[in-house]
Amino acid sequence: MNILFNIRLPRIISALLGGAALAVSGAFFQAALRNPIAEPALLGISSAANLFALIGGLLLPALFSAKIIAAILGGCLAFLTLASLQKNLDPYRLILVGVALNAVFTALGNLLNPNQNAFSLATSTWTTTLFLAVITLLGLAVALVISPFANYLKVGDRQLQTLGLSPKQLRISLLSLATLLAASSTACIGILAFIGIIVPHHARFLLGHDYRQLVPFCALGGAELLLLTDTIGRLVIAPNEISANIILAIIGGPFLIYILLGRKKDAHS
Repeated sequence: MNILFNIRLPRIISALLGGAALAVSGAFFQAALRNPIAEPALLGISSAANLFALIGGLLLPALFSAKIIAAILGGCLAFLTLASLQKNLDPYRLILVGVALNAVFTALGNLLNPNQNAFSLATSTWTTTLFLAVITLLGLAVALVISPFANYLKVGDRQLQTLGLSPKQLRISLLSLATLLAASSTACIGILAFIGIIVPHHARFLLGHDYRQLVPFCALGGAELLLLTDTIGRLVIAPNEISANIILAIIGGPFLIYILLGRKKDAHS
């Protein structure tokens, strides 16, 4: 009973919360950047958050909140770096810059702590779960409120201005929330790639492009996907484990290639 309550239950809840946060984060990054393959890990947001969380943990090891705050600052740093370059880059070059940032932040993180499992679902506790629950649930509530406005980004900036909306402020709002969700998730359960691509694309395929429907679907789909991959990784070679991130990479890598090939085919048709 003690193992179930203090180990299994926090891990399950963290998987549900983290998956929901990352899926909604990916959907908002794609909406704000108008980039179908934008997601926290590929943009370097997650690795920057991880690096700064490690730094926060080293400076103030007794305060878990220091890791959360540092992770959010790290995510914002990566986001601001990309934002400063966005006007000069097409969507796919922006992703390449994000991949480069991801490599740099990951290398620096490994220098500080070679243990790849410093933050992971396997190390979830009630402390990390409660922090993640507060930030994620508040973030998802805000996401539901602003989801109708994300639909306006499908039209041009001039049309938005005629409606009395500021395209810049709307994008900043979506990107800030997406960064908050991704960074807090990374600080609690580590870097998890591709959830922010897989789930939003499936949601659009099933429901269309209305973010009022996409946001709740992404939250549920992301929660289910991460819980499923974590459970598979925990059971397939028990008592040893396969990281959920490895399983997500096995699924997400081919899925990303499929998206890129599909868009290239559409461009030539």
